[in-house]
Amino acid sequence: MQYLAIEGYPTEADPDFNEANVSDLVFSTIGPVLYFVQKMRCDIRLTREKEITSVNNETGGVEEFVVVDQIAVSEEKFVLVIEAKRTSIGQAIKQLLLSLKDLWDNNGGGVVYGFVTTGQHWQMFSCDGASFQMTREITLVFNGMDEDKETWMKEGSVLVDFMLVALSNGGIVKEDVVVVAV
Repeated sequence: MQYLAIEGYPTEADPDFNEANVSDLVFSTIGPVLYFVQKMRCDIRLTREKEITSVNNETGGVEEFVVVDQIAVSEEKFVLVIEAKRTSIGQAIKQLLLSLKDLWDNNGGGVVYGFVTTGQHWQMFSCDGASFQMTREITLVFNGMDEDKETWMKEGSVLVDFMLVALSNGGIVKEDVVVVAV
């Protein structure tokens, strides 16, 4: 809500609307969740505009947001990646799936998580090396959300739950991790 109060409701109809608006909205959305998780697990950090390189040294592209788990001074595991696009979640899915496969290969196993978003709409994906799972699309930002707080809290809390699953389990090899597609 703070972002919207400062910047206004982001829409493609605005002449100034661009990828930076989406990135700012995404950062404002994930920042509080990351801060909360860092209190419990201080070894994670956020990297913006990170190039993902596969195990065969091919570049999988640059992701807007990547959260890594610092295992040791020179070793890190990828926890989650967020691919933000200005107009369509569909445009981001292919790049995200390739990045998740590369993240999984780099981690040497475990479940890796990712989100595609326009800032307004979000969808979570996971990769266990054998298959991908995805949630339904979540609408996080909508006109009139300040008057319809019940809907906003219901949808927003689902995104927070998804992020907590990814940040709690991502990058770490665990046998008991189960991801359910909603």
